[in-house]
Amino acid sequence: MLIITVAGKFRWSIDRRADAAFYHHLDGWSKGAIWNAPRTVMGSAFAAAVLLGGQGAFAAESTQIQTRAEETSQQEVALPAITVTGRMESATTEGTGSYTTAQTAAATHLPLSLRETPQSVTVITRQRMDDQQLNSVQGVLDNTTGVSSTQSDSDRTSFYSRGFLINNVQYDGIPTVVGDIVNGSGIGSLDTAFYDRVEVVRGGSGLLTGTGNPSAAINLVRKRPSREFAGAASLGAGSWDTYRGMGDISTPLTEDGRIRARMVGTYQDGHSYIDGYKPQRKAFYGIVEADLTPGTTVSLGYDHQDITPKGSTWGGLPLWFSDGTQAQYARSKDYAQDWSHWNNNLKTAFAGIEHRFNNGWNFRAVANQYRTQYDAELLGLIGRPDRATGLGTFPNGAYPVALAFEGRSRQNTVDLMASGPFELLGRQHDLVVGATSSRRMANQDAAPFSLGFIPVNVYDLSPAYPRPDFDAMASIPTRTRIKQSGIYSAARFSLAEPLKLIVGGRFSNVEIDDAAGGTSLNYKKNGKFTPYAGVVYDIDKTYSAYASYTGIFNPQTDYRDSKGNVLTPSNGKTAEIGLKGAYLDGRLNASVALFETALDNAAQMVAGTTTPAGAQAYQGADGTKSRGIELDLQGQLARNWNIYAGIAHFTAQDGDGARLNAQIPRTTAQLFTTWQLPGGWRKLSLGGGVKWQSRFYQAPNTGTSSLGGEQGSYALGSLTGQYAITQKTSLAVNLNNLFDKKYALQKGDFDTVSYGAPRNVMVTLNYRY
Repeated sequence: MLIITVAGKFRWSIDRRADAAFYHHLDGWSKGAIWNAPRTVMGSAFAAAVLLGGQGAFAAESTQIQTRAEETSQQEVALPAITVTGRMESATTEGTGSYTTAQTAAATHLPLSLRETPQSVTVITRQRMDDQQLNSVQGVLDNTTGVSSTQSDSDRTSFYSRGFLINNVQYDGIPTVVGDIVNGSGIGSLDTAFYDRVEVVRGGSGLLTGTGNPSAAINLVRKRPSREFAGAASLGAGSWDTYRGMGDISTPLTEDGRIRARMVGTYQDGHSYIDGYKPQRKAFYGIVEADLTPGTTVSLGYDHQDITPKGSTWGGLPLWFSDGTQAQYARSKDYAQDWSHWNNNLKTAFAGIEHRFNNGWNFRAVANQYRTQYDAELLGLIGRPDRATGLGTFPNGAYPVALAFEGRSRQNTVDLMASGPFELLGRQHDLVVGATSSRRMANQDAAPFSLGFIPVNVYDLSPAYPRPDFDAMASIPTRTRIKQSGIYSAARFSLAEPLKLIVGGRFSNVEIDDAAGGTSLNYKKNGKFTPYAGVVYDIDKTYSAYASYTGIFNPQTDYRDSKGNVLTPSNGKTAEIGLKGAYLDGRLNASVALFETALDNAAQMVAGTTTPAGAQAYQGADGTKSRGIELDLQGQLARNWNIYAGIAHFTAQDGDGARLNAQIPRTTAQLFTTWQLPGGWRKLSLGGGVKWQSRFYQAPNTGTSSLGGEQGSYALGSLTGQYAITQKTSLAVNLNNLFDKKYALQKGDFDTVSYGAPRNVMVTLNYRY
């Protein structure tokens, strides 16, 4: 660690850890500023510190850097003033004002730049989340290259990449099971106020996550406390009486900042464009960090998200009339009742210790407990009403279907990791080794479907449907226990000055005990090997070419066949080649990638077939393949001009040649940019963007659809503006769906349709101190 004092007033603490540049903010300095400071070097060590304007981002290269004199017995020596300038080397994005990051360890646990990482990686920074008001994880992922979503109803969204469901989620690099086929990918409603950034690594990620689909891994990286007091607060109001408040305080608990804490809280309430639907969420995050020694840091944290919507929908409204024509509805219409709800309560407690050795090696140990509790009572409509009357006679007509379920889960995870440089054959290389162990217990009780036989008029959505007596119904219990453990390692070899090779792998052990609907399963797999290989060639100082091969496997405990047996694991592998460029000293990153993914034994719906418990039946299918191309641009085009742009296209089919997951678009494109005006207009920042996606459809008699449905391609525009009222206070306006486009979120799922939000606005008052 290096301590720099500027004119006896500002103190800067620079740490070699990729994710820990502790600093004191320097108000009023602009990006790219050159500054003079007396350099303090402890002992005989030499260090060069780099500052990127007021962003507080540094790089430190040294032979051996000691801490300040009060923490050592060595004497400080003040040297003459020097001029220091350079670029950011920390992975932290908060306070940088940037749409990119200089480092990420999301792919291999090795701190590498985006250009040095042999996979497609997108980092959604704190600045971009603030500019676009991406206050939920769904908002973040819907604005990420190569990620698309299908939203079945108001509270259930599944995310896909390269044609496959995303079921890999990490908190600070620790794998966590969040979603299932009941609640989709399970993370859409999470508030993003806790996070410094969201990292998305596309393709197989078995090296670090162990299990999952070869789609993408999502890493939610939490904010950390600073050594100086800092805080932020915001109040927002928007369409449909939406209100949001956020408070964020970081403070030292000791004078020298060796013990420090941070607390973040949010509250959001209001109505929705959907009649009767009232989303609500409360969230809290707290963390304490302490430097036990100059090289050892311990942390203890807790976060809690309470998501309690009222009037939750279940599916959409009937898409087809009995004469085979399609129905059209206002975007606000739904049949959910006042008693409908889908509550989720998520809690995480975590503790960690990290030690940084003088030789550049780091050791980290993290223990994490993740708890969830949910309960839902839902109502939907199915059937084919009469076009003239909106009613019908059984079996035609639209009929209410109700469902109730509740569940809870607990996952305990421990992760140990060591990483650092080593020398071999006269060159310096990097190595990471680690081990992970987790145990997850999950219980769910579900009441069977309750079908009402009084038809509902789809034109006025009457009559209302009273709450069924779910408590009197015999529930169907499901009990699942999953134990996983694994050891992993990856080495980055410097074969030549421009050529780097990354090789590694993971040995995983999985044991599953599952019981549901009178059936039980015990599955055990030991020593499953998952390979990782990548090569990066630096063409010049700007461009590099890469190729990689990654693998992954996925226990499919959420999917059962017609006999009620859980499907055996799927096996996936991804081959990828690409070209990356880093411009303006790394402040702008670009990439293009070609990929091919293969997945065997993939869970596939069997149309019209159910399990003995009455759930949808699946079967394993071999030969599933996905091919495509992705282009990504993130960062700064010029001073005060940020940009994010991406295009992704893929084709995917199962072993029989049928289109895979046709309910998601094959091509997506997006652009978002902000610009701070120059001169006398510098208090004003303007921006905007557009999202476009190709058509998607449900084929007749496939999956959950009998007649199918199709949504054509569409584009959504957005605008944003921000005005700095004072140095600490600003007012932001965000306008979404600029042209008020009507579009379907899903069309054909259970022969229903659900629509997206119309034009809406959010006004936010921000204060930072």
